[in-house]
Amino acid sequence: MISRRERHALGATCVLAVAVPLGLARHLDVEVQDGLVPALARATGQPVAVGGVEADLTGTLRLRDVVVGDLLRADAIEAAVSLDSILAGELAPDEIRVRGPRVRAHIAADGSSDWHALLAHTAAHVGRRRGDHADREPRSGRRLHRVVVSGGDLVADLGGARVTVRDVELHPQAGGVRVVTGAVMLTAAVGPYQLRGELSRVGADVGLPRLTVDRVVAVGGRAEVRGPNVGMRAAALDVVRDRAGGVWRVTAEVDDRGAPRRLELALQRTGGAIALMVTGDHVPLAVVGPVLPAGLDLERAHASGTATLARAAGAGAPTLARADLTLDGAWIDHAAIADAPLALDGELAFDVTIGGGRIDARHLRLRRAGLDLTASGWIRRAGRRVIATDTTVTLAPGDCRGLIDAVPAPLRGPLDELVVRGTLAGRAHLAFDLDDPGADGVDLALDLDPDTCVVVADPPAADPRTLAAAAEHTFPDGHRAMVGPGIGDWVSLDELPAHLRGAFVAAEDARFWDHDGFDLAQIAKSLEVDLRERRFARGGSTISQQLVKNAFLDQRRTLVRKLQEAVLTWRLEAVLDKRAILARYLNVIELGPGVFGIGAAARHWFGKPAEKLGVREAAFLAALTPAPRTIGGRVLRHRGLDPETAERVAVVLRAMRRAGVIDPDTARAAAADHLTFRPAAIGR
Repeated sequence: MISRRERHALGATCVLAVAVPLGLARHLDVEVQDGLVPALARATGQPVAVGGVEADLTGTLRLRDVVVGDLLRADAIEAAVSLDSILAGELAPDEIRVRGPRVRAHIAADGSSDWHALLAHTAAHVGRRRGDHADREPRSGRRLHRVVVSGGDLVADLGGARVTVRDVELHPQAGGVRVVTGAVMLTAAVGPYQLRGELSRVGADVGLPRLTVDRVVAVGGRAEVRGPNVGMRAAALDVVRDRAGGVWRVTAEVDDRGAPRRLELALQRTGGAIALMVTGDHVPLAVVGPVLPAGLDLERAHASGTATLARAAGAGAPTLARADLTLDGAWIDHAAIADAPLALDGELAFDVTIGGGRIDARHLRLRRAGLDLTASGWIRRAGRRVIATDTTVTLAPGDCRGLIDAVPAPLRGPLDELVVRGTLAGRAHLAFDLDDPGADGVDLALDLDPDTCVVVADPPAADPRTLAAAAEHTFPDGHRAMVGPGIGDWVSLDELPAHLRGAFVAAEDARFWDHDGFDLAQIAKSLEVDLRERRFARGGSTISQQLVKNAFLDQRRTLVRKLQEAVLTWRLEAVLDKRAILARYLNVIELGPGVFGIGAAARHWFGKPAEKLGVREAAFLAALTPAPRTIGGRVLRHRGLDPETAERVAVVLRAMRRAGVIDPDTARAAAADHLTFRPAAIGR
């Protein structure tokens, strides 16, 4: 049985258990609404609202439905406060719990945010309060040990990115707070890419009020990057920063069709300056394809090594790019380079600065098979157009056959069967400024002696010796026929009048008798025209080069074909004399739609043998060489010499006079002469 005294004690306890919290809650509700809410509004600079207040004898103070401006909404904020602290009028909690929060932070590109403004305002307010009461002794030595967030998400919006944080604990410490979280999720849109990432647990020291992340350890992450028709996944993602102002280090294992590839990133940011270093071993490159120039195929490409990007502080500051990489599986597919994809396997190293429309290359090196090229200099651009450069390219001594092997086998063409020994080295210099009216065109210099390569055997399909005798020839229209002395319309050089031979040399290759197969001055002029017009507008090929193209190569204008042409032209000049080269050229050149060779052209256009052609007739045939089908078709449509073609003939006559092929009187007579075409040639 309970005694009467015990019943009174129990009843009093029940009354206290119910009445005291209710009375305390009513008291606190008034204090919160009349005191705490206005104080928080003044401290934060934001409107603050509290839906209600509760308290119990365990020392837990609960604020319901808390709103702080547009930044924070919470179902409840609970503070573990001792009863004596409450009765003494102090709110000095050991622990705060935030339940069901909805936090939003909008962070600008410069790193500033609305939370920066709130914390700065609060810090200034607290500083003023401390100054106002500096002479007062603190009533309590209590210290807040931690803040626990549960049942909601903390969300930060960073332009095109969003960070969502769950299960947060905040442990106040000198100068800031230590943050321990559960899962942290990131979604972002960067250019053509969509990024999704997650870290299972994060610990960080955050400086207040500027919200600087001084130290961080984040583990157990994974990420996925998606671009147009490409994607990349990474696991074992860890993020570490060991001190304030230190380097952010990220490590991950990138999925390469089931094989993990190690990838490390180091990010250093100081003020407005930023530097990013990426290190990897056989890392797949497909994901970067969408932001690279068209024609680069990286679907199965990999890279090993280190690459660094760094940019100084300040608007318009240049970007420094350095790399030392080994590439494999990369291809370039561009009509101006080759008519089939070209492998880019090899070693690539560079040290360049990019900014202000200019690229300065202190060092650029490409090594592949026997090829070892280095370049230095600068390039100035206007948009995507190159307008100026001063660049030197050096070929390190290399085995002659090894240099050919550096070209992928499917692109070597007839060079694949060239047997050669020896060593080749050289240097090329290129300089021009298209915007400088005082600049002297394009300066092109080449220091290269191909005769250090000794040919043991020429390729059977492109042996220049075959051009000295009768041999089958494939013409541009696809038909094949035997060509050589005594066959068909062949005309020997001795049978042709000097003005006919001279017309073609003057029009096509004025230095034919003096150069060794290449005319750098004409190549430089052609390059300038091509650069200004941003297309292959002017050929610049010598007669020797044109013969090689007609005899052994297709008509595509690519860099690879130019390489084949250069090697075969060197061999042509080494094997045949100039007269044999010119004779073969004149007997296979196209001089009208489906008309090949000087003999056939003389009969087609004028109904006479080549030996009987006059000066103006010779100039007309030489005028056809740049575009025989186009010019021939134009003459046919006009039923005679049209004004544009007539001007082209006049240009050839002036070139013949300058070259001394004809004297001034002959030139004037030829200019006044009338061309009589064979009626069938002009559709009559």
